[in-house]
Amino acid sequence: MRPSARASIDLPAQAVQAALDALQETIAIIDGRGVICAVNAAWTDFMQANGGDPQSCGVGANYLTACDEAQGPCSDEGPPVAQGLRAVLRGERPDFSLEYPCHSPQEQRWYRVQVRPFQSGQARYATVVHENVTEHKLMEIRSDDLDAEVAQGVLSQTADLRQENSELDAFIGAVSHDLRAPVRHLQGFLNVLRRRAADRLHEEDHRVLDILDASSQRLNSMIDELLGLSRASHTAIQIRPVNLAQVVLRAWANMAPETQGREIDWIAGDLPVVRGDPELLRLAFENLLSNALKYTGGRTAARIEVGSHEEERSWVVFVQDDGVGFDPRYTHRLFGAFQRLHHEKEFQGIGLGLLNVKRIIERHGGEVWAESHPGDGATLRFPKPPGQ
Repeated sequence: MRPSARASIDLPAQAVQAALDALQETIAIIDGRGVICAVNAAWTDFMQANGGDPQSCGVGANYLTACDEAQGPCSDEGPPVAQGLRAVLRGERPDFSLEYPCHSPQEQRWYRVQVRPFQSGQARYATVVHENVTEHKLMEIRSDDLDAEVAQGVLSQTADLRQENSELDAFIGAVSHDLRAPVRHLQGFLNVLRRRAADRLHEEDHRVLDILDASSQRLNSMIDELLGLSRASHTAIQIRPVNLAQVVLRAWANMAPETQGREIDWIAGDLPVVRGDPELLRLAFENLLSNALKYTGGRTAARIEVGSHEEERSWVVFVQDDGVGFDPRYTHRLFGAFQRLHHEKEFQGIGLGLLNVKRIIERHGGEVWAESHPGDGATLRFPKPPGQ
């Protein structure tokens, strides 16, 4: 005859106890009244090692009472465990778990008590297990300490970098102002020399003076760019809603001297409203549009486009042109100081304009990068204002 699926074999009480004693976890079986029905050897050892005794924590004792009246190094968890055990035995919650410290004079220890119910016939019981989680807890503490140490290190390095940047910007501003006077003197005396010695100078002398004049003008342009970089770093940002379409149109209007006599297909698409400083953003777009005009200078007809598209949490704005472009291998150099990807004889400039753009956009919480493809140019990312 085939045995029933519910058939069971009655084990001798001695075998059941041996099975319990084989478990490393400290375990006790509690009946519906809170009385301890069975414990294993690990339970007895654990309770005795922490101030308990067989009368309060052994078979026949009421574990609820023992928890309520707990004394000794692990007594603080007693009342919460009693409350959780009562809730499990009454069926008010499916289980209960609590992690608690139980330190001895010799070592730090942490345990996790877990209470789980089970039925035997009509009676409801619960197993109470105390698991040693000291190793896990110590690893967790070490990890938290390491995280805190790393966070402190990052804060310290960030503060140092801010201080260094502030000092560098202050240095740039001071040097730029101090250089103005000697450059003006150089240009003035060059003009005086031209007037006084015009009839005595040979062709080679004029060529040398032209080189000196061009160098002084380039130095003056470098000073202007350095001052612009200092302003972009130090100017207090006046944050408010900014219509980028209006900012770009103002920047394009300021490009009028550079567009005279040129055929340019100018396209301004839909642009979003962002939160920022309209003057600093205008300066950024003037730099980008000036670059576009410069690198399309060799074309009979040029095309410059400003547009945007929406992403999940940001607006992406692009400035593209059909100029000479750049080698994508050197994209990482575009937004650095004094970085040029073309010879000075081809295109004038000192390589600070895009660094200005980078500073301004990053101060607005955005980012900027260059894209090398048909219609090369710069792409900006602005965080969306809350609610958009």
